[in-house]
Amino acid sequence: MIATDRLILRRPQVADLEDIFHIFCDNDAMTYWSSPAHQSMAETEAWLNPIIEDPVASAFDYFIEFQGRIIGKLGCWRIPEIGFALNKAYWGQGIAQEAMVAFVAHMKTVKVCDHLFADVDPRNQRSKKLLEKCGFRKVGHRPRSIETHIGWCDSDDYWLIL
Repeated sequence: MIATDRLILRRPQVADLEDIFHIFCDNDAMTYWSSPAHQSMAETEAWLNPIIEDPVASAFDYFIEFQGRIIGKLGCWRIPEIGFALNKAYWGQGIAQEAMVAFVAHMKTVKVCDHLFADVDPRNQRSKKLLEKCGFRKVGHRPRSIETHIGWCDSDDYWLIL
């Protein structure tokens, strides 16, 4: 668990399913995610169960709790690659930045890797701006690097040395 003034970054629980569904069912929030928005709570549950059932594999993958509700996800689903998503209702409030700063500080403390890496669609200006505010630097660009639900996408690669 990681705590900030407003947030708790923690492991998910079965009871968080509805809150998590509200993040992952939103087309706007999921535009640049590797998979499309979830169509049902059952789809979110199937996605969430392996995370809950294998706490070792997802030890650095956190969910963002704000005022008692899960409103986002941030962490390394596979070290050192970081990803994040936030419920659209909370965009523009500094929550993602607060969570990212706390996560980076935690990763510097636990020393499980020497850098963090983010693969960002170049059109995703919000994510690129967040990463840059938190000290990440663009280190490369890869055309047609991944095929997702929105087609073939380029990638801007961002690194942060810990």
